[in-house]
Amino acid sequence: MTEEGKKYTDLVYATKEDVKAILNRDNVDSSWEKVLNYRSLFRVECELRDKDFNPMTLTLSPKILSLCYDLEERLFSDLSLYHSLKRKELFVKERKIYALKALSRHCLNKMPNDSTLEKIASLEIENVPSSLFLLGEYSRLWGKDDLPFDEALPKKINSSLQGDSTLDSALLRKETESDVLNPLLPCPTPDIERQLSSLFLFLGQKEVPLLARAVSSLFFFLAHRPFEYVNEETGSLFLKTFLKVSGLSLVGYSLDFESVLFSHSEGLFGRLKESEKTLDLTYALTYILPFLSKDEEKIRETLENAKKEEELPIGTLGEETPVVEEKENLALPSFGKSEDGKTIEERARRLREIYPSLKRREAHFYAGHCRVGSYYSIEDFVRTEMSVYETGRSGMESLAKKGFYRKVKEGKKFLYTPIPIEGIE
Repeated sequence: MTEEGKKYTDLVYATKEDVKAILNRDNVDSSWEKVLNYRSLFRVECELRDKDFNPMTLTLSPKILSLCYDLEERLFSDLSLYHSLKRKELFVKERKIYALKALSRHCLNKMPNDSTLEKIASLEIENVPSSLFLLGEYSRLWGKDDLPFDEALPKKINSSLQGDSTLDSALLRKETESDVLNPLLPCPTPDIERQLSSLFLFLGQKEVPLLARAVSSLFFFLAHRPFEYVNEETGSLFLKTFLKVSGLSLVGYSLDFESVLFSHSEGLFGRLKESEKTLDLTYALTYILPFLSKDEEKIRETLENAKKEEELPIGTLGEETPVVEEKENLALPSFGKSEDGKTIEERARRLREIYPSLKRREAHFYAGHCRVGSYYSIEDFVRTEMSVYETGRSGMESLAKKGFYRKVKEGKKFLYTPIPIEGIE
């Protein structure tokens, strides 16, 4: 029992159909009974309920517990690095933009450009266009500190996403409707309130690891769809807040729940449907955890980049590379300099006239960082243009692809050196 049970539980959390495919036979009843017997040793009954209010379960075998606790431990390690940062706001802004991009892919026909996303993330746009209204409200609520974690919170988030600070807009779902994109069966509408109560009971179920509670609760918002509108957005912000108040602060908050809730992928819904059919949330948990584990690696990389930038020698932060006027030392062609010399802004303007495909920040950065023989980094772009790391990376990559820089690898890091631009006077 043990070997077969472990194989189809710990190596891969297999469905019965998976076992049939692996063994290449239709009748696997004997093997499947061994699998279920092994899983029963680690089964925990959850407060989370299916549409008929039956309790869901989780199989917390040593291997699955290890996956949960490993991710939790890494996030707490990331949190220590986060607390050591002097400019935490740069990390927060980059992760917020990452979340807004996931939301944009879900609810918009066209992705806003980087500049618009940065303005929305920074709450700089006072009157957000109606087409970007949900994006603006999501940004306003993302990371918000004054949201008490209580049973009213899902309703508060839902109403706020619709532009109402009261609970008046938090309309609970009125009918049990099928969803073309979502095959999961929601609970009857009279049960929504007690389903919400069961969600809170489950989140307080301490014998279940913290990450297992958060990830398994994604099932609640995708299956029961308690609200008339914006269930995925509500669920994402709510579960992020749960991780935040559970000690993981903005590091746990920044986990990419958006991409899970907004994905509508066949693979995800196949596992969720199996959880619905068998009352076993482990099918969903083991499918989602590896994705979040990879996202933690991105979080770690963002934090490490921010830390490296802070550790640069004093005097290098915020310094512009001098604009050298000697033509032979510049990659730029002559732009007919006046005797007083051109400013970086004028160089950037002229560059964009000649190369209209250049974005404003790309032109501005290159205009001040074009000394032949010098090497520039993504971090230089981030500091000079006051951008997030992802914008800096894409800006430097774009300049390299357009022939302004040659990309070279120095150790584990990529640097960019100007290529002379010929033939333009």
